[in-house]
Amino acid sequence: MRPEVMALGSTRHDLLVIGGGILGACLAWDATLRGLKVALVERGKLGAATSANSLRIIHGGLRYLVRGDLSRMRESIRERSVLLRIAPGLVEPLPVALPCGISGYPNRAAIRLGLALNDLISARRNQYLLPIRRLPAGRALSAQELAAFCPGLGPLARAGGALWYDAVMSRPEQLTRAFVRSATERGALVTEYACAECFTTSGGQVLSVTIRDCQSGGFQEVAANQFIVAAGPWTGDLLALASGSAGAGWEGRRHALALNLVIGRRLAGAAIGLRSQRSATEDPLGGGRRFLFLVPQEETTLVGTWYGTAEDGAVDAALEQGRLTLLEDVRRACPGLGLAPADIAGLHWGRLPLDRVADVRMPRLADRPQVAGPTDLGLANLHAVETVKYTTARRVAERVLDRVAGTLPWAVGPCRTAEVPLAGAGLGAVP
Repeated sequence: MRPEVMALGSTRHDLLVIGGGILGACLAWDATLRGLKVALVERGKLGAATSANSLRIIHGGLRYLVRGDLSRMRESIRERSVLLRIAPGLVEPLPVALPCGISGYPNRAAIRLGLALNDLISARRNQYLLPIRRLPAGRALSAQELAAFCPGLGPLARAGGALWYDAVMSRPEQLTRAFVRSATERGALVTEYACAECFTTSGGQVLSVTIRDCQSGGFQEVAANQFIVAAGPWTGDLLALASGSAGAGWEGRRHALALNLVIGRRLAGAAIGLRSQRSATEDPLGGGRRFLFLVPQEETTLVGTWYGTAEDGAVDAALEQGRLTLLEDVRRACPGLGLAPADIAGLHWGRLPLDRVADVRMPRLADRPQVAGPTDLGLANLHAVETVKYTTARRVAERVLDRVAGTLPWAVGPCRTAEVPLAGAGLGAVP
């Protein structure tokens, strides 16, 4: 049974986390492992919004190699290994294949070099992993091997391709809830369908937050020493409740819609990258000529991703346009798949932050987390964070908790979330 807000207790917590997506879940788990008394509130179902509606790939950051951003690539590789290690029943290796040597795709020499560098940079990727969760080295594929992965590629497979390995979540929401379950088993108090209604402040700090049970209508005042808002698109609104303004970095912060299609049949035995034919003018948020991916599920295929913008009252219309646009984009990229509107079995969508410094007329997706602390927000014990990737949410939470720990008047232990297995996420976990 779902706990009501009264389950949050009447004593003062060390930390209150507002937001129960993957970031809030990681924050609660990290703080609990460090020995803090933690409460977590989520306005809806835990892990059910954007965190549940990703493309499910845990990326090792191969795209950062193309950009020369090796530090972010190493971070992604490290976090991919962490998730394979602490949640081996919910995260598994994923073969990824890409056509090569044809117009619009990497040439074979370039991809061989890229795969070699990827394996070199990720040389320790399998350290401490169970044998069944280790990632093989990348390699070139013959035309026949590539076609075997995805018969619908047709002419796109004629020159062969490349194969490398990332990881995939079978159920993102279940992985998010594994972080929460781990926190509750260590003493964290957690409730969903609970909204932060107002903040009580005095002397330049937050004293408590009034939490409303969205179903029963009951209220509870929750006091804490430190507060972290990690509520995704609603972070700015909550900061405005606390301090009268959204705070540095969240003033006028806008979000894009991100949509993936669920195709009602399995199209491939590996994730397949397809080059979009759309220009930057046709696809301003994606930048044009970007890669779309087919990601195999049990009996279906996820296809993504379409990005767009919409005001709150026009979301449904924008998603319908996105559905049609993404389907047509994949059909143009690979006619041999034979996709039709009737193949669409469902949609996954969520909201991703836009770069706050980009021109409003030329928006682009944010590529780094947004973090603010007391200096930015004007309240001595208030912090806010919004991440941009499921893959690195654990690491973002670690950095934020390091900051919070530094403000406490007592010693707090180091982060241990990279090494302690998650409850219910072992190899026996039900997918």
